[in-house]
Amino acid sequence: MTAASVSDDAPVVGEVGRRPSRAVRRFVREQPLGVFGFVLIAFFLSVAIFAPVLTRYSPTASGAPLLQSPSAAYWFGTDSLGRDVFSRVVVGSQISLVIAFSVVTINIALSSLLGLVSGYFGGWPDYLIQRSGEAVHAFPGLILYFLVIAAFGRPSTEGGNLLSIAWDLRALILALSLPAFFGGSRILRAAALSLKQTDFVLGARAVGANDWRIIMSHLLPNVTPLILVQASSAVGGIILAESALSFLGLGVPPGTPSWGADLAGRNRTFFVEAPWLALAPGFAISFTVLGFNLFGDALRDVLDPRMRGRSRRSQRG
Repeated sequence: MTAASVSDDAPVVGEVGRRPSRAVRRFVREQPLGVFGFVLIAFFLSVAIFAPVLTRYSPTASGAPLLQSPSAAYWFGTDSLGRDVFSRVVVGSQISLVIAFSVVTINIALSSLLGLVSGYFGGWPDYLIQRSGEAVHAFPGLILYFLVIAAFGRPSTEGGNLLSIAWDLRALILALSLPAFFGGSRILRAAALSLKQTDFVLGARAVGANDWRIIMSHLLPNVTPLILVQASSAVGGIILAESALSFLGLGVPPGTPSWGADLAGRNRTFFVEAPWLALAPGFAISFTVLGFNLFGDALRDVLDPRMRGRSRRSQRG
C-alpha cells in the first residue's frame, strides 16, 4: 500500500483534529446533500432555541378569528380554536427536538456501553444483556408506554427553556428510551464481536492492556462512526414516534403545542377547507426528519473509510 493510498483511506476523524477547516471544506465539497441536511438541522434547532423570541402570540391563546387563512397578521393562519398556527409550530419544535435529543442521548450512552460489553466479554454478561433486551421487546410498545406513564404520570409541560421542558416530559422520554437502547446495543455488539479478534486488539491484550482500556481506547474509537450515524438516524425516528403518539392522543396533553397533536383532534375535520392546518406541522416533521437522515448518511460516508473507498471506486468506474 502506498503512502498516498493510506492518506486517502484515513478516517476524516483524524483530519478534523489536525486541520478542521480542511475537513469542513472537504465535507462541503463531497457531501452537498449532507450540507443541506445540516442546514435544515441548524434551522430547526435555532427555531427551538429562540422560540420565545420568534412567537408573536401565545400558542395556547384562542382569541384570533377561527380558521383565518395565512396573512400578514397570522403567517401560517389560525386553527379551529383560533390559535396562531405559526406560534404552535415554533413552540412545537421545542417539544419534538427536546424529546428526540434526550432519547437519543440516553440511547447512545447506554446502547454503546451495553453493546461493547456484551460483544467483548461474551459469556454471562452477553447472555444477561441480550435476554434483558428480548424481555423488553416482548412487550408491545404501547403497553410499555402505559406502564411507564402509570408509574410516573402523564407528561405535561408549561414551556420555558429546553432543560425545563426535558424535565417536564421525562416520563415520555423514558418510555421512548427503553426499547431504543436495547435495539442499538445489538448493532454495537456485532461490531465488538468482529473488532475483538483484530490484530490491534490482540496486540493490546498481549502487552498487558486491561479489558476496559481496550474497550475505551480501541473498540470505542472504531465504532464511533457507527454510533454517530445511528444517532443521527435515530433522531428522525424518535420525532416520528413522538408525533405518532401525540397524534393518537397518547403523548403530550391536549392543547400543548406539538406537531403530531396539531395533525389530530379537531383540526382533522378542517383539512380540506383549511389545508394550512396540515401543511405547517406536516412540513415541519418532514423537513426535520429529512435533515437528520441526509446528515446521517453524509457522516457515514465521510467517517467510515470503507464507505469512502467504495464511493471513490464508483466515481472512477
